[in-house]
Amino acid sequence: MKKRATIIDVAKECGVAQATVARVLNGQTGIRTKESTRTRVFKAAQKVGYQRNALAANFRLQQTKSIAVSIPDITNPFFPELINGIQEVLIEEGYSMVQLYNDWDANVEKEHFNYMVRTCVDGAIISPTGLKVSFDALDPIPFILLSNSEKFSMYDTVGNDSRNGMRLALERLYQLGHRRIVLFIGGSMRSGSNWRAELFREFHQEKGLSIPQESILESDYGVNTTSSFDTARRFMNDFLTKPKLPTAIFSSNDILALATLQVANEKGIKVPESLSVVGMDGIFSGEVSYPPLTTVQKNRRKTGRCAALTLIEKMKSNKDRSTKMQLLSCSLLERGSMGPPSKTNEI
Repeated sequence: MKKRATIIDVAKECGVAQATVARVLNGQTGIRTKESTRTRVFKAAQKVGYQRNALAANFRLQQTKSIAVSIPDITNPFFPELINGIQEVLIEEGYSMVQLYNDWDANVEKEHFNYMVRTCVDGAIISPTGLKVSFDALDPIPFILLSNSEKFSMYDTVGNDSRNGMRLALERLYQLGHRRIVLFIGGSMRSGSNWRAELFREFHQEKGLSIPQESILESDYGVNTTSSFDTARRFMNDFLTKPKLPTAIFSSNDILALATLQVANEKGIKVPESLSVVGMDGIFSGEVSYPPLTTVQKNRRKTGRCAALTLIEKMKSNKDRSTKMQLLSCSLLERGSMGPPSKTNEI
């Protein structure tokens, strides 16, 4: 078996001190090295077939070059594009990614935090299971939260400006002539849906509109996206049999909106002629639904990249830095499921 080339072999080949060769090949920047010397070292390394032992180098530097990414639901189509954005940055920066899924179980999430500490990951990006999560177990690992909740303002967070996104949707529905709008949200304990209900009430007050009974609907979450969709279907199967329906339903995510759209189609309710349906997130399924779903579009890949870049910056910084919340803007993607209310349905 051919002997593995070492730094000693490279040093002999190029006639440069072993310490200098080690600094160049390990990418250490503390001591300036002439460009001509660096070139000689790299050429010699290539000639003798030297391959850097990343594991040993990282051990010396007390790094693992790995980042943990904690996501609550692997079945949720919201997350893949976001994870792709994270991975793009980590590859660019030379890090590997450890993906952890907890199925919205806070106990599993807590164990994952302990795992991150035991395996000495260099940092973590976390989408919390709820608003009461404790991150004390992560000390001293630098981490970034994926959230738009002000309850996490003491941490570095990256999210989407969902409040403004929801306002965009409600304003557009109002402009189209809708006055009987229903808000359909998931379980408030998990998603922080309370702010949506508050914003919905504020919007109606600003427009001088009353809020009829059953204008804010809440469906229980399932343990994953599939069960959440099924639960929303059952909920809407009952609601859409009522004699007087709203002219529009705004859902807090696309899964709820797609369930609403499917049930409406099954019951022969014409969308958007008799009922406009609007979602939030911009997942791919909305493009191929019938009719295509109007939604508040979140740039998930950009969100993932921003979270990863913020974490890398945090890990590289040796100074105390104030925490910051970064909210990326949303846009309203108008498709076929939204339109003006019919004349017979306006009153």
